Amino acid sequence: MADQPAIQDPNRFPALIAHSGTADTADTQRVVAGADGGIYITGLHGVALTTGVAVGTASGGTALPPTTLANRKSMIFYNSGTAKVWFWGTEVGTVDTAGMPLGTTEWSPAFDFGTAVMYARAGIAGGTVTVLEVS
Repeated sequence: MADQPAIQDPNRFPALIAHSGTADTADTQRVVAGADGGIYITGLHGVALTTGVAVGTASGGTALPPTTLANRKSMIFYNSGTAKVWFWGTEVGTVDTAGMPLGTTEWSPAFDFGTAVMYARAGIAGGTVTVLEVS
């Protein structure tokens, strides 16, 4: 296969992700080609945490999640309950007039705003939101 021309994908991704294959013992590694043509390996040191939160109907809302993951970069919400919920970025809000609605079995967009706290309120009993945080 010597002297074969390389095929370049116009939608190329600038890095590869690799793992040693040893469960629970090795960090995930990122393999990157540098501008100088060298190959470099760096560790990815993040955590993904999923938390289920019961969302009440009380004014002021429920913090999503109650405790923020350290060094969080982004999060996404999934309405895993039986009631529509509304969420927003302050403790003050009323159902139907403030916040973004999230119907049952719906996903929110990803939010990339660090450790800011979001709040949610359900229109009726039965609100549950699953929060996925990534650091």
